[in-house]
Amino acid sequence: MSIFQPFIIKRKISSTSFEQLYSLWEKTAKMAGEEATFFTEEMFLSFIITNKINPKIDNKLEKFCLLITPQLNALLLGRLDRITDSYQINITFEPKAIADYFNRLTEQYQVTPDCFKHLQERVLLKLNNFCKPMNEFTCQVINILTANPNYEEYPSFFNNLPVEQIIHDQVEQERILNQVKIQISQHTDLPEIIQMTIEQVCSLLCLDRLVIYQLDVPIDSIESNDRNTKLIDTVTYEAKASEDINSILYFQDEICFQEAIQFKHKYRNGFSLVVNDTRTETKFNPCLQELMRRLNVKAKLVTPINVQDQLWGFLIAHQCLNSRQWQSRESRFLKQIAEYLAIAIYQNQSYQQLQAQKQLLEEQVNTKAKQLQDALLAAQVASQSKHEFIGSISHELRTPLTCIIGLSGTLLHWSLANGKIPLPVEKQQQYLKTIQDSGKQLLSLINNILEVSELEAGKYLLNISRFSLQELAKNVLQFVQEDAQNKQISLSLEFKVKLEEDLFYADRERLSEILLNLLSNGIKFTPAGGKVTLRIWKEQQKTIFEVEDNGIGISQQQLPLLFEKFQQLESFLQRTHGGVGLGLALTKQLVELHGGNISVESVLGEGSIFTVYLPNQTSEKLPVHENVLYSGEREIVETKTIILIAQQEENATLLCQLITAAGYQIVWLINVETAIEQIAVLNPNLLIIEQSFSREEIKQLKDNLPEINGGCSLKLVSLYSQLNEQKQHFSAQGIDDYLSLAMSPSELLQKIDALIK
Repeated sequence: MSIFQPFIIKRKISSTSFEQLYSLWEKTAKMAGEEATFFTEEMFLSFIITNKINPKIDNKLEKFCLLITPQLNALLLGRLDRITDSYQINITFEPKAIADYFNRLTEQYQVTPDCFKHLQERVLLKLNNFCKPMNEFTCQVINILTANPNYEEYPSFFNNLPVEQIIHDQVEQERILNQVKIQISQHTDLPEIIQMTIEQVCSLLCLDRLVIYQLDVPIDSIESNDRNTKLIDTVTYEAKASEDINSILYFQDEICFQEAIQFKHKYRNGFSLVVNDTRTETKFNPCLQELMRRLNVKAKLVTPINVQDQLWGFLIAHQCLNSRQWQSRESRFLKQIAEYLAIAIYQNQSYQQLQAQKQLLEEQVNTKAKQLQDALLAAQVASQSKHEFIGSISHELRTPLTCIIGLSGTLLHWSLANGKIPLPVEKQQQYLKTIQDSGKQLLSLINNILEVSELEAGKYLLNISRFSLQELAKNVLQFVQEDAQNKQISLSLEFKVKLEEDLFYADRERLSEILLNLLSNGIKFTPAGGKVTLRIWKEQQKTIFEVEDNGIGISQQQLPLLFEKFQQLESFLQRTHGGVGLGLALTKQLVELHGGNISVESVLGEGSIFTVYLPNQTSEKLPVHENVLYSGEREIVETKTIILIAQQEENATLLCQLITAAGYQIVWLINVETAIEQIAVLNPNLLIIEQSFSREEIKQLKDNLPEINGGCSLKLVSLYSQLNEQKQHFSAQGIDDYLSLAMSPSELLQKIDALIK
């Protein structure tokens, strides 16, 4: 569907010239006689008053006169500017534009339907849809316009062009500009607007080639094989008079155009370059002169396109076959086109920014929605885990407590009967043994829960010592031997460590706990007549502990849940095996605390193999029986020790994480008395105390500091949350230096290194 474009001439002329035009309309109407219709604003007002319409008549109604003859439709509009005593005029010969104008008038003055019908019969129905402006009439219009002192366009070419050509060019220019305006208002695609505009302008001005040379074009948006440059200057749009004209689309030449780019400020101020003949032009440097010859450019007119006071590119007209004497009207018209294109470009940029913001907002909304969904799912999982945990812990507590309460009640009732109820000694011993076992089971459960809690809080200490692996393995197997015999399960040990490599550095108690958990787990899930095997061997710098059973096995879907806390592979409502799901989770944490890792292989119905990998340690790395704090990393921290005395958990946690990551051991204590007791045991290299402690406590600590490194005193450093400006008080308090959490991590660690060295 094509969009109608009114053919309108717009000018600002003197009052005298307007009266001459008005008289021309009246004179032509009288000459046409009865065939002519002449209608003015005074007739319109008289017409609506006669038809009993009472409009609010003011002086803002512009003057107009309409002339209709068999050969001509002509509407003259004029709005007076009293300050300059001039008129802004519009002239149109197009019947659709005339009809639209009168329709707006009837709406403005609320003309009744009957009155509008009368107006149609008198004026609008007489419009000639196939008229052509009379040559004599248009000549007189041009004569009046060119005589206007404010009119600058026609004198330079009036003598060289036919009058109808003058009118046609002007009307076409207005049509193109109006079409661009409409497309901009309708948010038409920018490439479509630019391409349509330059094609029509190229045709109207009879140009050989019209191009858009754009600056700072992203390389991905053009057809180019050069992927090294992010932004380039290049021709992005092109219109040609014929296929015989060479295309320069996507042409770029930064070397020759470098000098032109230096004059960006001139182009930003509206400067246009007019070259009538490139062969005789002396402004060009040799590079540009050769480039014009190579591109076959005989004449050119360059108009800048400025978007928001920034030079966006150039609108460049080329004559390739002959030179050309560019007219001022052509230069002005290209400037108007450039201004309209700048509006379209700015609108497109704003739209793209809005779309980008919209997309970003949508992504943020989707991210938040996903986070909320994940949080809801996590809450549901946590609720389910809580339900499962409560069910498991209730089951595990109820069974031994029932035994304890029931059997202790039986013994109590028997003791109160004073021998009246017979109860053999064997039964008494059996009941007491069951009560003891149930108590041990409850104690083990509580210890496991507390141990997991301490591990997660990072407050767990390993007691590293040197011991025999073979002796450890035999003790562990002996501990679970009775359970295995009760279930008729065969236990075996495959010890493949050389005698000279038998000694191992680790926390013996915790390593025993790891192996006991794995062996007990294997015995629990292996049916009668089955087999559980413990294997120990060394590979390179690791010691491997493997526990294999031929029990019920684990499905592949359940393997990821195996080491999660409070996860049971059976529902507590349908459980055939005891436990609350802490054994393997605790085992994994203890293994990682030693700097190792654990893996599992299992086939449902065939059995499972649990493998623990622990790094070998040497006496140089870890002294025997020395307490060492681990940060959760899989490598043991260096032996240089720092004691931190702090009561603010947030500050202490931050400093512990930073110092541990740097390769030091750090022991966090919360009071001075404990620190004094531990200094002699831990033999620290540096002592850090939080600023919140009193002078008396600092003095008490300072008085009890031992001497290290051949008589040197252990340095005492104060820890501040912010930078402290009262450094002169350190020595008075017995403080050697200070640290601040406001320091960058690198500064803080450098200072600690310097203090220790």
